[in-house]
Amino acid sequence: MASRVGLQGSGSARVALAASQFHSEILLVCHDCSADAKDVMAVMRLSARAGTKVTIQAAGPDEVAAVQALAALLAA
Repeated sequence: MASRVGLQGSGSARVALAASQFHSEILLVCHDCSADAKDVMAVMRLSARAGTKVTIQAAGPDEVAAVQALAALLAA
């Protein structure tokens, strides 16, 4: 999905805060790099600007809900 929200600054913080609500491991993949979605600094290092394609990968007990929530956040 293409992120409508850039992942610099406050965008990274919002993603990390949302991801931290889930038990699943969540990765964001962008430009052949990946980041733990719960780590604000790792998300920021992806340097994904608005319009950049970001893939969300999750594994765990609430993976479907996690992907849906983060996808909605990135699309907003």
